[in-house]
Amino acid sequence: MKKLITAIFCIAMFSFVSVGCSKDDDDKDGKDGIEITTGMTWEKLVGEHPFMGNFPKYDGDIEFHQYNETFGMESVGFFDYKCDASMATGYYSKLAAAGFTVNPNAEGMYTKTIDGYELTFTGSHAAGNFGMVFACNPID
Repeated sequence: MKKLITAIFCIAMFSFVSVGCSKDDDDKDGKDGIEITTGMTWEKLVGEHPFMGNFPKYDGDIEFHQYNETFGMESVGFFDYKCDASMATGYYSKLAAAGFTVNPNAEGMYTKTIDGYELTFTGSHAAGNFGMVFACNPID
């Protein structure tokens, strides 16, 4: 199970870098697709995607962020490049302190149920880079 979740996470992270983006993309409203940014803040992300306010604030850099909505599930993913592993472990501690439960079968995966939604965080730190995906899925 852990290998399956890791594979899914890797595929999701790979999609961030494999999808092209340019000023000529069809994204007219600026809310879908990859946005290469400098100066993106947690507060701006919460303003654009309110479900992100249910997660603890991430204090590192937010680069290559992407928003997606599929069948009612919203997700935001981004990277923090050139960061120390302590950024990842520190954020995992923030999640636990905020009541998120670590998945014992998937390292870096945390969940929490709130107001009829399941919140899921998946993160992985490797080679000085921290990739993160935040998701909000309505519970049927």
